[in-house]
Amino acid sequence: MEKDLFARLWQELDFDDHPYPGTHSPDPQGDLKFATHDGALTLTDDRISFRLGVGNDGEKSIHRWTMEPTQMNEGPKRLGEHRWSISPKDLGLTLSAFVAVKIGPPTVKNGDSKLEERILLGQIRNALSPLLTDWTWHLEVDNKPDRMGWYIRAPEAWESLFTIFAGLGWNPDTPENKHGFVLFERAPPGELDRPDEENPNRLDALRTVALCNSQRGALTKLASDPIWSHEATPHHLDNLQGDVQLWPPSMGRWPLLVARQLEQTNPVKNALAVAQWQAEIVSALTPAISTLSTKIDGLSWQ
Repeated sequence: MEKDLFARLWQELDFDDHPYPGTHSPDPQGDLKFATHDGALTLTDDRISFRLGVGNDGEKSIHRWTMEPTQMNEGPKRLGEHRWSISPKDLGLTLSAFVAVKIGPPTVKNGDSKLEERILLGQIRNALSPLLTDWTWHLEVDNKPDRMGWYIRAPEAWESLFTIFAGLGWNPDTPENKHGFVLFERAPPGELDRPDEENPNRLDALRTVALCNSQRGALTKLASDPIWSHEATPHHLDNLQGDVQLWPPSMGRWPLLVARQLEQTNPVKNALAVAQWQAEIVSALTPAISTLSTKIDGLSWQ
């Protein structure tokens, strides 16, 4: 049960905050140390320390254990106390019962409830998980001014840095106007956050060439114009619901597909509709996703 709880808390970390050296896997690395304290528990592997409950003894990632998911601080914070607390509703029956036995019932906290947002995130995951076998899920609520949701990473065995973002997006100047938002994106060619990204970054550059190929590219199959990638302008996909665009690499931007849901005035309260729309977008990307496990060689990025 301790390993399952560790994996669940690992999902709350931004992917870029994963310690280096160390893998991105949610499985504990080395010995997993579990301890209970007065109103809290801690989990520590060779990479990171988690605390769930009250207090702070220098753990890298801290979640408060509350009756409902609640905004605990204004953020943005990359580590330390997480902006949102965790509640029994977030962990499910088995894990929440385990936590309650170890540290007691959750506390009641004043603050903005994030229950609807957590429900939305759960609906998105339920809808997309069957389409993204072995991909890893990473929560993003703190450090982007225009989005909130999941960053979903390609399986580590593929040696790829491709991600799918699925959640809500908005213009930073009008954050009240939120909409369903999906990105299919690669890392910037040649830009590394960690030394172990060099080969995946190189392979993704080659995969991008293949995806955009005018004759056989999996993304080109979605387009109405086979040479869509030859001009540095967005290419609209009229056969998918919403404002869905392919962005050619020549634009110098890192998403290859950008999708915004339309006609949802309050997406947080329409979680199922958002999740179903995102599943349609990801389903359309399935042929492109299926190529990412191939370790292409012999192509030129130029």
